[in-house]
Amino acid sequence: MVDKKIIHSIRLFLIGGVMGIANIIPGVSGGTIAVVFSIYDDLMEALGNFITDKVNRWKYIRFLTTLFAGSIVSILIFAKVLKWSLEFYPLITIFLFIGLIIGSIPTIWNNIDRKKIDISNVFSFLFGLSLVIILALLQTESSGFETVSFGNMSLTIIDIIYYFVCGAIASSAMIIPGVSGSFILILLGAYTTVLSAVSGISKLILNFQLTGELIARLSILSSLGIGVILGILVFAKIMNWALKHHFANTMFIILGLIIGSIYQIFPGFEFNLNGIGAIIILVFGFFISIRFGKE
Repeated sequence: MVDKKIIHSIRLFLIGGVMGIANIIPGVSGGTIAVVFSIYDDLMEALGNFITDKVNRWKYIRFLTTLFAGSIVSILIFAKVLKWSLEFYPLITIFLFIGLIIGSIPTIWNNIDRKKIDISNVFSFLFGLSLVIILALLQTESSGFETVSFGNMSLTIIDIIYYFVCGAIASSAMIIPGVSGSFILILLGAYTTVLSAVSGISKLILNFQLTGELIARLSILSSLGIGVILGILVFAKIMNWALKHHFANTMFIILGLIIGSIYQIFPGFEFNLNGIGAIIILVFGFFISIRFGKE
C-alpha cells in the first residue's frame, strides 16, 4: 500500500502544477486555484508562519517546497507553448486572455457585499481603473506582447530593480483569489519578456554553456523570483490588514485593475476567419475562467 504522505505530496505537487499554469495565463489566478483545491487556508498559514513558528516550521517548509516545485515544473513546460501561440496566433491568443480576464470578474464581484456600496467604493474602483489606463498610455511598447530576443540583450541595474519590483507586485496573485500574476505583469509591460526568458531556458542550462543569452535570462528570472519571494512575505501581511480593515475598498481597487487590463491588452479586431476564431476562443476563455473561479 502506498504511504498516505506520499499520496498527499503527489497531490500537492500536482496542485502546484495547476497553480503554475494558472500563474502564467493572464486572467487566471493561482490563488483561486488554491481555493478550488481547498488548500488556500493552509497556504496562507504556511506563508504567514514558516519563519516565526519554530514548532511547525519544517512542516510549512515541506508544504511550500512541494507546492512551488510543482509550479516551477509546469511553468517551464507550459511557457514554451504559450510563447509559440503568441508568436503565430497573437489575436486568438490575446482574445483568450481577454476572455479569461472577463471571466475572473465575477470572482471579485461575488466577494463584495453589494448592499454596502458607498462613494468610497466608487472612487476605489476608479482609482484602480485609472491606474491601469494611465500605465497603458505611458507604456512605450504597443501591447506588451512583442517578440523578445536575448541574444544581444544587455541589462542595467535599473532593469534588475524593475523586474524585482514586478515580481514583488505580481506576488499578490498568490495572496488574492481572482487576481492573476501574469495580468499584473501585463500591466507593468513585463509579461512577454518574462515569458520569453522562461521559454527555452532549460535547454540552455542543460547545454552547460554560460552564454550571454543564458545570463540575461537568468538575471531577469532571478531578480523577478527574489521579488516574488519577498513580495509574498510582505504583501501577505499588508493584504491581511487591508482585507480585514478595508475589505470593500480593496476589492473595488482590484476590480478596477482587472477591468482596466482589458483596455491595456486589447489588440484591435479583424473582420475575417481569424476574428471569428478569436471571438469563439474569447467565449471559451470566459467560461473556463468562470469555472475555475467558483468556490
